Amino acid sequence: MTTVSSRDYAGPADLRAMQVLAQRLWSRASYHHVGDLAWQRFEHLGREPAWRTRIWRDGEAVVGWAWLVEAGHFYFQVDPAYSVLFDEVFDWIEAASDASALSTGVLENQPDLIAALQRRGYQAGSDAYPFNLKTARTLERLPPLVLPEGYRAASMAELGDPDARALAHRNAWSRIAGREDMPPSLSRVTGESYRNVMAAWPYRSDLDWAIVAPDGRWAANCCIWLDGANQVGELEPVGTDADFRRLGLGRGVCIAALHALRETGADQAIVTCRGDEAYPAPRKLYFELGFETYTRSYVYRRKRLA
Repeated sequence: MTTVSSRDYAGPADLRAMQVLAQRLWSRASYHHVGDLAWQRFEHLGREPAWRTRIWRDGEAVVGWAWLVEAGHFYFQVDPAYSVLFDEVFDWIEAASDASALSTGVLENQPDLIAALQRRGYQAGSDAYPFNLKTARTLERLPPLVLPEGYRAASMAELGDPDARALAHRNAWSRIAGREDMPPSLSRVTGESYRNVMAAWPYRSDLDWAIVAPDGRWAANCCIWLDGANQVGELEPVGTDADFRRLGLGRGVCIAALHALRETGADQAIVTCRGDEAYPAPRKLYFELGFETYTRSYVYRRKRLA
């Protein structure tokens, strides 16, 4: 192994390099997919100054990265061939954050990462904490698209309006269907930020779908990100406007997007959903669509050492 160097994140080209590592390492034991990295980086504006991100390279190849998201939570990925970097990556994370506690997500089928976290004093939270399920299905025998009269499915290749697409996302995520008892959480997705999403690799307008209601409103939406090297598409995000709940539109928009994904030659789709009982509706939708759990996440936490 040649000398590994590291530096701070410098812009979108570095995200692309992080995605190259995620794509090269992707398996069902991977926490990150190229699509969720793009969506989470670009869905909002103005957050870059608050995000500390660092990249480790061996020559030109990215072999690790760490991303402090907010409130002490972080994402990270290290090439298993460079496991000696774990402590250096954690040293940087723990020095870069001033939060009173640090946390990260890890999958139950990532024993090397779990061991590295435990060695650093991180402990798994109980199932009382929110946790995620990683689910997948093949693209064989997809159900047909059936929508209520007057509704239609269309992709952004046809619709082509990022401002309307951002509004559809805000309408779905500011008042989440199935959680109307909770205070609205104003979504920060805007037309400008959605243009950044659409400019990110590997976004495809033919895999970004909406259900258009008879009155012209975009009632549900689903974007799929295709990792062409691994032939796997990730649903991220999916949402239904609470004004249109119980019409089967969340199901419908996912089915439309999955049919479009199959036409690309991909052979499987994945989606991450909450596994705890605080938010069961998305899990129920995906299971009804034929997705099955292949692993789950745990949140590992550590209070800052004095």
